[in-house]
Amino acid sequence: MTTKVNVQINLKQATPLKEKRKSSAKVVIKKKLFNMITHEQQQKIWDEEHTNPYALLQMDSGKPSGGVVKFWDFLKDKGQNFNGIEMGCGKGRNSIWLAEQPEIKKMIGFDFSPKAIEVATERVTEKDLNKKINFVVGDATVAWPYEDNSFDFAIDCFASTDIESQEGREFAIGEMYRVLKPKGYLLAYVLTPENEFHYEMITTNPAEEKNAFYHKTGKFEKTFDIEERKELYKNFILVSEKIIEKTTQFFDKDYKCYDCCMILQKD
Repeated sequence: MTTKVNVQINLKQATPLKEKRKSSAKVVIKKKLFNMITHEQQQKIWDEEHTNPYALLQMDSGKPSGGVVKFWDFLKDKGQNFNGIEMGCGKGRNSIWLAEQPEIKKMIGFDFSPKAIEVATERVTEKDLNKKINFVVGDATVAWPYEDNSFDFAIDCFASTDIESQEGREFAIGEMYRVLKPKGYLLAYVLTPENEFHYEMITTNPAEEKNAFYHKTGKFEKTFDIEERKELYKNFILVSEKIIEKTTQFFDKDYKCYDCCMILQKD
């Protein structure tokens, strides 16, 4: 694997021309860590999880995330005929619930797992919501096929967590910013390293990147401390931020979770 480095010459003061040959400039090398899993491997693991649910049974549920419900409570009185988009929508539990709300005009959900989109599409047909929602197979780390300033709101519900590279996450959030309308809102719901299960995994099976780990299924997951959250969403205005305390079951064991729910706005 090729590691990219940024090289910066750090001189405390200017060196006279005649002395330059004698001086030894300090070289500061800033390395970006590359996690040892490819994007294709990550996609394959997720497709298997959506085909045979094993590790993240809540993602197989039709029940919306509590963070999405709280976000809608915030948003619903701010207008009508909303157009929304969800990155990494999985089997559509959040997008479908949102499409059922009368104030929603259109929802788009996309995910890089073909199996997830297959199931999401079946669920939409069962609920007769085909006119209000569209599910597509799409990769958040490549250019999104949507015009600038197209959506009133966007959902990142633990989607950034599963992008296995810093560059991929930054690109996805940049695309989300681009397709949102000015003053549009983003719900960002992310894992934190304070979560008991995720702290355990970071300790016992860490990835190369800070606050990240390899799940028991082999997939990569990233948690975000406060500084990492500020950096990833730095182009947005922070409207609110709340730590959601709850108990979640992983592999038949209960763990305390302290996920971070942020509402952000495009300026």
